[in-house]
Amino acid sequence: MIIRKVLLCFFIFIFFSEVNAASVSRSSETSKLLSISYQNADIATVFETLSKHEKVNILLSAGVSGEISINLYEMTLDDAIHIIAMTAGLAVQKTKGSYIISQQGEVGKDVLGGLTEVRSFKVQYSDVEQVEGILEDHLSRYGKITTLTDRNLLIVEDKPAFLKKIQKILFEIDKQPVQILIEAKILDVSLTDEDQYGIDWTKIVGEKTVGVTGLNTPTSGFFFTLFNKNIDLKLNALANKGRTRTLSTPKLLALENRKASVIIGKQLGFRTTTTINQVTTESVEFIDSGIILTVTPSIDNSGRIMLDIHPEISDGVLEDGIPQITTTAVTTQLLADDGQAVFIAGLIKNTLVEASNGVPVLSDIPYIGRAFSNDFDNRNNTETVVIITPHIIRTEAERLGFSSESDFAEVKVEARKSTLLVKEKFSKNTKKQHAADMGAQENLKHDMQKVNTSACKERNVAGFLVDKECN
Repeated sequence: MIIRKVLLCFFIFIFFSEVNAASVSRSSETSKLLSISYQNADIATVFETLSKHEKVNILLSAGVSGEISINLYEMTLDDAIHIIAMTAGLAVQKTKGSYIISQQGEVGKDVLGGLTEVRSFKVQYSDVEQVEGILEDHLSRYGKITTLTDRNLLIVEDKPAFLKKIQKILFEIDKQPVQILIEAKILDVSLTDEDQYGIDWTKIVGEKTVGVTGLNTPTSGFFFTLFNKNIDLKLNALANKGRTRTLSTPKLLALENRKASVIIGKQLGFRTTTTINQVTTESVEFIDSGIILTVTPSIDNSGRIMLDIHPEISDGVLEDGIPQITTTAVTTQLLADDGQAVFIAGLIKNTLVEASNGVPVLSDIPYIGRAFSNDFDNRNNTETVVIITPHIIRTEAERLGFSSESDFAEVKVEARKSTLLVKEKFSKNTKKQHAADMGAQENLKHDMQKVNTSACKERNVAGFLVDKECN
């Protein structure tokens, strides 16, 4: 009996030893390194040799052909298959332990969850076609982009690592544009004979200024500077004399690097005729005239605002159906801090009004009516000044001091999670407290029942009649 047990143990030991030896041998076979050398060999032959020698399934898709020359030393089987395919310009997809070799354009069509993935990206603030052109340079050889222009959507297929790279680049180039609130005040200042060519603002400012000097007098011409208290006092003094008139106080909300404009005036309409292939069409076009202010803001890295300003005063009439426009306009750029007012002046407008008065009836008599009438010209010279104050509209993240929207978004997610945890804990505590209160009430009710029962028993023992509460 003992001999049988010893023999049985011996055979079991031999059996498991062989199993372990086989598993170790198999493991060493799969992890062993390969050395391969081919010169001008057919790619199909190379993969067929690897498949037979290493006992692994390697499948070639239709169209996989060509010759290859390689020298590989001490590489794993998986690395060797990928490098051979990469050298031949092919793609490798692995599924259920088998390798599928295919053309790069066929990646993802046969194996789900293989080499590439597909993601959609929404382009919110930029031109979707320009973004597509930028991202195409950052795809892998397996990647491709499909653009849905009408929906500003990009469908990107690529390897996961490259998709992350695309997402990061898109986040940087498709940021929400900064908004700038532009407060403008447009005034008309009546000029007298003393300052018929414009007010000498250089004497009023009392500091270094920037301007364009005109040809009439040394003090006239386009002028701009930062608004200060001296200019404010001068405008108040002119207003007290009735020499200023507020034309408009518009507020414009503009996106960074986008043009915003305000027009105070009228539109001149005129007819245009177009003939194409002996077919004549007529349309009406319009030209803006009056006081036109155009501003294009941008922000530098220091938070200052660059303003591209184009103030214009124009007056137009139609002569024989053709518009005649008289324009005074200047285009300039200046830099201001957030909330810093900018003062622009020097836009002179001359208005000539012809009028006559005379003795009624007599002044209308031909030839002799001139003796009873008087013709005169009324000239009115005004200077238009513009005060512009830009304000940067801060986002919630910027107001709270975050350097990027992504950091703020992560904090908001964590804050939301913390809020939910607090609500959940509060709800659990409330339920526990409610259960404790209910338990205390039940215990109190149970104790009262015991007291009543005891009292009833005492009354029965004493021979008293039991009342309704004891029933």
